[in-house]
Amino acid sequence: MNKFKFKYVFIGLILLILATFIYQNYIYYKIPYNPLGELNYPDTPTGFHFSENNRKLNETISKSTHNLDTTAYIFEYFSDLNLMPLKSRLKWDEIHNDGDIYYSGMFQFITSPPTNGAQIHISEIYLDNLTIIRISSPRRKFKDGYYKIIDDKFDYEYINELITNSEN
Repeated sequence: MNKFKFKYVFIGLILLILATFIYQNYIYYKIPYNPLGELNYPDTPTGFHFSENNRKLNETISKSTHNLDTTAYIFEYFSDLNLMPLKSRLKWDEIHNDGDIYYSGMFQFITSPPTNGAQIHISEIYLDNLTIIRISSPRRKFKDGYYKIIDDKFDYEYINELITNSEN
């Protein structure tokens, strides 16, 4: 009787490991997920830094805002994007390109006590392909990675306009 129980426990364990592998490598990349939309913490972004980087001219144009309303609008914009996680090793050609101009941004947060998790980086948004972005943070359990914007593209003009209007 114990041999039969051990056999079923072993088969169950194998099926659990197989289901976990299938979810992590296939199903996870088919479900829309925005890591910014699922953040729940007491503080809100206190600043946003945005830069346009031109590889060909080797120059960077940076803008920033510490206006809480503007920062909240920008964070809401990024949180509301419909994103699909990408497997970076399989989509390398789609993610990385030889584009000359790319955008990057960083949200700042005030945390108590101050930690490295006080930032969220939005990067590698190439002008040639405005549908792929990289989101990362040193926050614990934050799902860093590349994401594809579904049914839309990154509106860098909107972000620039918000920051410019907050300076006036």
